[in-house]
Amino acid sequence: LSNLKNLKTLDVSYNQFNSSLFAAGLCVLKSLVELHLQGNRLSGPLPECIGNLTNLQFLDLSFNQLSGNIQSIVSELTSLKYLLLSGNEFEGSFSFSALANHSTLEVFILSPGSSRLEVETENPTWFPAFQLKDIQLSNCNLNVRTRAIPSFLRYQNDIRFIDLSHNKLVGTFPTWILQNNSNLGVINLRNNSFTGTFQLPNFKHGLVELDISRNNLTGMLPKEFGLVLPRLEYINMSRNNFGGNVPSSISNVFPQDMDLRSIRVLDMKNNNFSAMVGADLLNSGSLSSLSFFDISNNKVSGLIPRQVCNLTNLVLLDLSKNRLYGSMPSCFNSSSLLFLFLQKNNLSGPIPHELLRSPNLGALDLKDNNFSGNIPSWIGQFSELHVLSLGGNALQGRIPNQLCELRNANIMDLSSNLLFGSVPACFSNISFGNNILFWMMEVFDITAIVEVEFATKYRYNSYKGDIINSMAGIDLSCNELSGSIPQEIGDLHEIRSLNLSHNHITGSIPVSFSNLRSLESLDLGNNNLSGEIPSELVALTFLETFNVSYNNLSGRVPNGGQFGTFDENNYRGNPGLCGERIHKSCKSDEAPQTPPPSADVEEEDEGGIDMVWFYWSFSGAYVTILLVLAAILRINRHWRMLWFYYVDVCIYSISIWVCQN
Repeated sequence: LSNLKNLKTLDVSYNQFNSSLFAAGLCVLKSLVELHLQGNRLSGPLPECIGNLTNLQFLDLSFNQLSGNIQSIVSELTSLKYLLLSGNEFEGSFSFSALANHSTLEVFILSPGSSRLEVETENPTWFPAFQLKDIQLSNCNLNVRTRAIPSFLRYQNDIRFIDLSHNKLVGTFPTWILQNNSNLGVINLRNNSFTGTFQLPNFKHGLVELDISRNNLTGMLPKEFGLVLPRLEYINMSRNNFGGNVPSSISNVFPQDMDLRSIRVLDMKNNNFSAMVGADLLNSGSLSSLSFFDISNNKVSGLIPRQVCNLTNLVLLDLSKNRLYGSMPSCFNSSSLLFLFLQKNNLSGPIPHELLRSPNLGALDLKDNNFSGNIPSWIGQFSELHVLSLGGNALQGRIPNQLCELRNANIMDLSSNLLFGSVPACFSNISFGNNILFWMMEVFDITAIVEVEFATKYRYNSYKGDIINSMAGIDLSCNELSGSIPQEIGDLHEIRSLNLSHNHITGSIPVSFSNLRSLESLDLGNNNLSGEIPSELVALTFLETFNVSYNNLSGRVPNGGQFGTFDENNYRGNPGLCGERIHKSCKSDEAPQTPPPSADVEEEDEGGIDMVWFYWSFSGAYVTILLVLAAILRINRHWRMLWFYYVDVCIYSISIWVCQN
């Protein structure tokens, strides 16, 4: 390289070069104008000699393993127009004052791969000579002492892309960024601590993508939202405090005269909105391009408007965790719909047959509503369905064998209903963990992650994105199921959670369960199972949660493998069980018990006890035990966490008992 004295452009990006590249004469190429080194294996501090390349206008060092402090080197490269430093492990402090003389700088991108870098923009005092078009400072520990938004941005008036996400910045929403930059296309202020209301600029703006999620913004959206920002394609205002009392002049979250024909992503979850998008707005076709609509976990009440059916390009619809009631619209007619989440509302009526108009459904979550009737047999026609969650409703009848046609299913939750009959043996035809689904929607290079909840190990867990592919489970608990457990269930080798508790299942625990090599949670409690616990189950090396309490099991409790971690709480309510783990001997030649004393002796013994002294001593001992327990929990963090864990288990057990009764 050192012989290429007149070389102006060098692009060795996305190779396997290491830091020996710098020793190959790179620093003597003083005619270089463009240097592309991104996506290699460069490591260690950036050589000081890079500062000698004073003609550089484009420098891309992103996605390497470079470390150390870069401020002194960058300050020498005053001809730079593009400086891209993301995805490295730089450390120390970087002050923007080092860029004060970079009058031609247009693009600055720094999103470190570690948390050891702090970016300071306010100290020392300086004034920018540049006009940026693209600035990305995501997760940069920006102004850690003041958490103030960079003041030099007030002097920028041609920014096209700005990303200040994940910096814990404080203050009111910086409307002036929109006001000062009429050409701004993307603004990302995600995961900061901005407060106050969302304000608009005083002119029609060309903004395309708006992400103000995970802040503390409040109030209602301005009436002119869609009129001032007519080109929006992506809106994420989730996890704020938008909402409150809706003014009489605005009956919906968005005004009905909004023009949002180009919008594709609308994420409004985790706020306090109290009304759905207006029927007139939905009818007008203003949201005809919408593919991602999430208004979950708000305070939206009323019926689901039939006009939602006009959103024919929907891929994801999430109205969960609201106060919706009534029946589902029978007009769903989106062949592109992949994810439908309506859980935790108060919806009722049968599951509408019209859902078949969305044949590509990958997830259908209707749990914790009041749906009634039988589980439709036609659900088996959803050949791409990976998640079926119908728990917590009033569904009745037998589990249709057609569900066994859902060969791609990973998660099936039919718990807490009124289902009867036997567990279908054909469940063994379902893959449960043997398939992969890409649970991410790529929209404008922004990943909208799909999230699914499923109960396992005594608690509800959320599974997001690709993690869903690693979860496989069946939950049939809290029903009226009877009959024996099919041996074929043991063929589900990749299943991780199986819950058949709180039913009326009889027979023995199948020996074939020893083939469930990926099983982590097995709950068979509160049934009528009999016989012995198969000793072969000790082969389940991943088993973390095991419950067979309140059955009619007998014989010796297994003691090998994971079963060495279980105690009597996992087996209670089975008087025929014995073994070391439950502190009950299995010997048949135990000494006979001493016959109970006669009633006359009992009366005589009781008469010899001072009952007043007995009550006082009992009370004193009780108080002493409570005080000792409180002291131990306060001093020992491990025992305190263990105590809270058992409290959670008790609460879970009580909730299961309530759902059963």
